[in-house]
Amino acid sequence: MKNIFLFTLLGGTLFCKAQQILPLTTMNNELSLNSYIKDLDNQLPAFEGIWKGISNNKTFTIVFKKVKYYDTLSQKNPYYKDMLWGKFQVKDLDGKTLFDNLSIEDNYSKIQGMHIYPSGKYELMYIDQDLCNKVGLIMIGFTDSSKKELKFKYKDYPQNLDPKCFYYGKPVDQQPDPLPKEIILVKQ
Repeated sequence: MKNIFLFTLLGGTLFCKAQQILPLTTMNNELSLNSYIKDLDNQLPAFEGIWKGISNNKTFTIVFKKVKYYDTLSQKNPYYKDMLWGKFQVKDLDGKTLFDNLSIEDNYSKIQGMHIYPSGKYELMYIDQDLCNKVGLIMIGFTDSSKKELKFKYKDYPQNLDPKCFYYGKPVDQQPDPLPKEIILVKQ
């Protein structure tokens, strides 16, 4: 009976390939099929929640949520990844809403996590289909060990606008700019 159990166990391990679990600092190159880039050090929960700040006479609110995402963009080797999704709202000082995507479904979040660095800074991508596929890169990191303040930096990428885009041909200062270039956010 003991031999049958060992044979079954050994046979199962030969035919089943274990899922490769890797830390968040892993770059997405050369992952095996269905690998899992996991938040092993539990770093992402500190970023979760509601964050607020004021910049250029606008109130900026962002909500980060940790998710386990199955990335199929790499058709050859899809993989799982713990990451942050972000939704935001921007209001002027009179309370008028300028941009708001807080109520969209999570899987349509315009801000999606990419990579965390050993320093603890987290890199995210911003893609906004409602603004003619505006794209940018966000870097966030805590200002100190209390993790109550977050430094948020945003850099948008130059766009080749389609002539059908509603702000095609307008000067840069008249184009939509939903995210602050740099702001300190406070956890609510």
